[in-house]
Amino acid sequence: TLEENIETIKWAYYENNGVLSVHSYTIQYFPELANIDKSIPQGEVYKIIEEVVKKDYNKYKLRIEEEVKRYNLLWEKYNDLYFLTLSKYLDIEWPSDLDIIEGKVGLIPVFPRYLDSFSFAIATGVEEWKIIETCAHETLHFLWFEKWKNIHPETPRREYDSPYITWQYSEMVTDPILNNDPFADMFNFEEKSYDSFYEMNDGDNPPVGILLCTDKGSEMVEYALSGMDNQLFVSTYMLHLPDKEKLTEFILKEIEDMGL
Repeated sequence: TLEENIETIKWAYYENNGVLSVHSYTIQYFPELANIDKSIPQGEVYKIIEEVVKKDYNKYKLRIEEEVKRYNLLWEKYNDLYFLTLSKYLDIEWPSDLDIIEGKVGLIPVFPRYLDSFSFAIATGVEEWKIIETCAHETLHFLWFEKWKNIHPETPRREYDSPYITWQYSEMVTDPILNNDPFADMFNFEEKSYDSFYEMNDGDNPPVGILLCTDKGSEMVEYALSGMDNQLFVSTYMLHLPDKEKLTEFILKEIEDMGL
């Protein structure tokens, strides 16, 4: 709705999170907001935003309605298979009180999601592959967080949003999940998270992959070091990797505690 679109832009204008660059995207999308005097009160800024968004929303209202129809038709052929496969992949039941995850179409520079209402937003004029990617990406988060709640029920609600680490994990997992089986064959796009999640800064430690596998009583622990020296620093507080025996012992204890 117009009101929802206005509220989204009010939030986006004042969102200066460095990872997301939401404010910058907002200024690019609504250039009229670029020259707002930063010294004027927030209430006055909100009035300007309301006028700018209302003008454009009324101008493109028919286009928004047409895009809703187009987006539905494009996603429809993936919907059932995707959610069945995703719930099986994450080993999580579909929430009993949830019938629909709603995608809201409007004039917006970024595509926020709203965990409490199981909805997300998407702009008009989006290419077909990006529509499918956005729907898959955003809806994956809802089931991922349902899984997270089951494993970590102690996590405070605020940590499911940026910039907390739980939110960062949710953004990082979309790449390895959607770019691999069984989803890679389902979709015709390459999933990519925020650029900052692929960057290493000067002084960062090399990444370490740890592969933990169990199968019918046998356990295996391997490090994926990508050719790096074994004497690497895992962090500034840990000067060596735990040996395989300790990790194997840890796995066995966890399996026993879970009654598997």
